[in-house]
Amino acid sequence: MLKNYSTKPHALLNQRISLVEEKIDNSKTWQSLKNIVELYSDDDPSGLAQNEDFWREVSKSYSLYENFINLNHGSINPMPIPVADALMAYTHLSNELPGYWFFEGFQGQKEKIRQRLATLVGVSVEELSLQRNTSTAMETVIMGLPLNRGDEIILSRQDYPTLNYAWRQREKYEGIVLKWIDVPMPSTDNQKLARAYLDVLSNKTKVIQVMHLFNWNGQLMPLREICQHLKDSSIEILGDGAHIPAHLKVSVNEMGIDYWGASLHKWLSAPIGTGILTVKKDKIQKVKPMMASEHPDSEDIRKFETIGIYNSSLEMTVHRALDYLELLGLDNKTSRLQYLKNYALQKLSEIKGVQIHTPLEGEFSGALGLFSIEGISPSEVQEKLFKNYQIYTVGFEYSGLNGVRISPNIYHSTSDLDKLVEAVFTISKNK
Repeated sequence: MLKNYSTKPHALLNQRISLVEEKIDNSKTWQSLKNIVELYSDDDPSGLAQNEDFWREVSKSYSLYENFINLNHGSINPMPIPVADALMAYTHLSNELPGYWFFEGFQGQKEKIRQRLATLVGVSVEELSLQRNTSTAMETVIMGLPLNRGDEIILSRQDYPTLNYAWRQREKYEGIVLKWIDVPMPSTDNQKLARAYLDVLSNKTKVIQVMHLFNWNGQLMPLREICQHLKDSSIEILGDGAHIPAHLKVSVNEMGIDYWGASLHKWLSAPIGTGILTVKKDKIQKVKPMMASEHPDSEDIRKFETIGIYNSSLEMTVHRALDYLELLGLDNKTSRLQYLKNYALQKLSEIKGVQIHTPLEGEFSGALGLFSIEGISPSEVQEKLFKNYQIYTVGFEYSGLNGVRISPNIYHSTSDLDKLVEAVFTISKNK
């Protein structure tokens, strides 16, 4: 066992990591960001959301390719400069003595990261596992839940493809039954959204899988209401929270979600290859790890992290991503993201032939928006925006959701979105 080879921390190595972290803290970009945030610290989030001067200064903490407007942050967020600098610093440090830092040097920091993330999403530290992304987190549960032939799973045709592939694999080889629904979205009727799942319950239903926020159009789902309806039943809720951390406030335990996966390379802007899985403490033992663990029936959430050697510098950098979020303020960030998305969609809605497929109300949507142009395929609109106007978006046709997705970030200006609106107007006019 690796623990038999443990080495006590060395004073020189402790000093080494302290020097690296001090260098990260003292970087010019980090100090400038702290100064600008302090200057506007008394501003209300709703007012600050529209303060272009403030966000112009914040944008200086990003390294951006000015020739393109990136409106696809729903897939992957870029790391701010302080976070990217931290990744490089931890990578260089790790490379000096790789075995030590992986097996011992970073382990204490890993537990601190676990605690900070648990606080962010509202679970116990003993209910949060560090993962590579949402898919690996969710599939750990999908593949690890004990199910029998004939057990029913409720899920939607609009759920993320890799998750549906996993359920279909269990259906093919184990004989579970998948009950498919279509989510009636966009919608501002929580009861209607919840009933889509609850109306198909049966005495064989074991699990309901729900997208916390749909990646296609930003529709926010009433997970709290669904969980509340099922609180006295044995039916379990698996929530796909890919887009939630550092985007919207959440308390997973308070909502009553049994299993919940999320990515950190999206709105937290942590390195690619970082994510989390939360599992209610009393359910950890029964879930089988996807990768073999010494004690697969353990009640320790860490059993889901036995994936062999991996890049531990990525996890260390999550610290700086959390620092960045805490400095900026989640309320400020959420307000800015909502403001920019709504700014774009409202202006797009005024163009003849353009349809909006995302609710504007914050209670029902996040920072992602979906629109379409009558008579032009989404892929064609995406191509024209990218090729002719250097605007990067995502166009798709998937299970009744057809359109072009935009997902602006905090560093965008309203003038960036005006360029999108002008481009869409021209494309629509010349179709």
